[in-house]
Amino acid sequence: MLSESRLYSFLDHKNGFNIHFLEGQKLIHDLVLLHPMPASGFAYFRDTFLGLLPIVFFLKPGESLGLYIDSEDPYFRLKIETNSAGHTRTLLLPEEFNLFPMKISGKVRVTKIFGQKSPYTSVLELKNVETKDVINKIFNESYQTNSEVIVGDVSDQSIMVTKLPPINVNSNIDETLSRKQFIKKNGDFFHEVFETATDDIEKIVKLFEDKGFSYLGSRQISFFCPCTRDRMILNLRGLYAGDMDELFDENGMIEIKCDYCRKVYNINKIEVITN
Repeated sequence: MLSESRLYSFLDHKNGFNIHFLEGQKLIHDLVLLHPMPASGFAYFRDTFLGLLPIVFFLKPGESLGLYIDSEDPYFRLKIETNSAGHTRTLLLPEEFNLFPMKISGKVRVTKIFGQKSPYTSVLELKNVETKDVINKIFNESYQTNSEVIVGDVSDQSIMVTKLPPINVNSNIDETLSRKQFIKKNGDFFHEVFETATDDIEKIVKLFEDKGFSYLGSRQISFFCPCTRDRMILNLRGLYAGDMDELFDENGMIEIKCDYCRKVYNINKIEVITN
């Protein structure tokens, strides 16, 4: 049985880098069950999902974030929403999407919510951007971090490398090592981590500590959808306040399925028209 997925954080004191490791095997297992789709479409879904979720590290308590890719060429809509607690939901449309796009043209919107404050939204234009570069474009241009994500080929895991500003590390830091040089230097180790494909907390921590990285902590990442019966009823009232007769069958019932978690709600017309 797979353990719950977790996002681990480590620090390279000497070179001034954070390394965030997402062990996502349980997440991808659940994703297959929630959103079955053709192989190529799911492969893109998987890679983007594993590539983005390390961003949870940047969220402070109570904050949440939404990523919305509106691609026009090829046409698809991708939504990934997560928060500081690691609660995540996602959706890729159309459901029969069966393509791993080499390049994407369209827009990507990143919305960050700060509790009671007004949300912050940034919009990035995508013009023939290579698929593998979309997530890193978000980190570098929207989040303005010196970060890069590597998604595992042999395991459902990913690693995000972030070069820290000198003020965040000790004075003995080697500032000459760039992000790309650091990734190249540790390429064999990252491959070894993916090859090991373990979801055991102690084994994961030991792998990175044996390499000289300091363990900072981890948090669980799991699917969670806030949909409820009451919310579905309120949505129906708001969308179809005028004439709802055509929505319901002869027994006065309607079946609604949440696009995110696939949960089905059977709602009676009386529930909708009664405040």
